[in-house]
Amino acid sequence: MEIRRIQKDEFQNAAILLRGIGKVEEEGFHQRFIDIVENTDYLFIGAIHEEQIIGYALAQDYDIHLRLGKKICRLHDLYVLPEYRRTGIARKLMDATAEWCESVGASWLQWNASKQSIEFYEKIGSERLTYDEDKPEFELEFKV
Repeated sequence: MEIRRIQKDEFQNAAILLRGIGKVEEEGFHQRFIDIVENTDYLFIGAIHEEQIIGYALAQDYDIHLRLGKKICRLHDLYVLPEYRRTGIARKLMDATAEWCESVGASWLQWNASKQSIEFYEKIGSERLTYDEDKPEFELEFKV
């Protein structure tokens, strides 16, 4: 299993995973995929096992915060197929995402989580910013 950037020629492979999660707007899906893969403001990485994408993380460099003057990144998605959970893959995806955020000079990585993922994010040491049980917000802070 390797963690690496997803390539634009991997749309079919990635689309199987993304459609399996649900909530995919099909109109423009392929073009959105290409736009994100090619945009350096995004990190779109996959956990690849036997040539299949079994998990992924998608983060975005939001650039400088107006009031704070520091860079913020946002985690849009972190997902691992159910049969591969509890094997350390999500942790590896998060570690790679955090490394990327630090490499672009971000002070924070922020995201909203699902109820099911709260325990995971707390276990890896993320700071919980809100206690909204439906969409709690988390953050990792970097020493920049």
